[in-house]
Amino acid sequence: MSEFLASPAFVLPLSSMAFVIGVALYRRCNTALLHPIISASILVAITLSILQIPYRDYQGSSALLYGLLGPAVVALAVPLKQNLVIIRRAGWPLLVAIVVGAILAPLIAVLIALLLGAGQAVLLALSGKSITTPIALALADKIQASLSLTAAIVVLTGVVGAIAGPPLLHRLKIRDERIIGIVLGINAHAVGTARALEISALCGACAALAMGTCGALTALVLPLIISG
Repeated sequence: MSEFLASPAFVLPLSSMAFVIGVALYRRCNTALLHPIISASILVAITLSILQIPYRDYQGSSALLYGLLGPAVVALAVPLKQNLVIIRRAGWPLLVAIVVGAILAPLIAVLIALLLGAGQAVLLALSGKSITTPIALALADKIQASLSLTAAIVVLTGVVGAIAGPPLLHRLKIRDERIIGIVLGINAHAVGTARALEISALCGACAALAMGTCGALTALVLPLIISG
């Protein structure tokens, strides 16, 4: 029985059902606090605890879901293509804002953690906080960072950014959907991009562009900095 509970035959339906329930709760309650990633993660964690399934076994049996993360991120190019003409009008200011944000987002997090006395493992994991999970995990493996800690930080960053980002920007009286999309894409990557798509296709396209640029820059520059 324990072998079945730790196998893909049980783990994959468990994750799928948890997400379906999470989406239903999110649509019914209409609050960012019940984002499907949050509620589904809680449901899975409770189930694993009750059935005493080791997380390592769950992670190993979820390989198919991890493999689908890459195509899911690539699919975000669709709204980007649809709104490319509008995005091009912003030109260099938009690109400069994304590049600066891509540099500052992980840098500030690492500096704060360093000032608080965080160890090397935490600093390495934080360096990939602003890139989406597939890239973050691949990069963590390359720079010898903890995969589980990196994944947890990336997911937490995305969820908090998606929840707190839009209300904060609203209070700051920022209404431009391009700016909102860039902020969500840089600070909350895939989860933020999903939230941006709920606002509008243009907002989602800018978020996808920001997320992709952050991922590319971090993947290219970070290994060079650490190895140097």
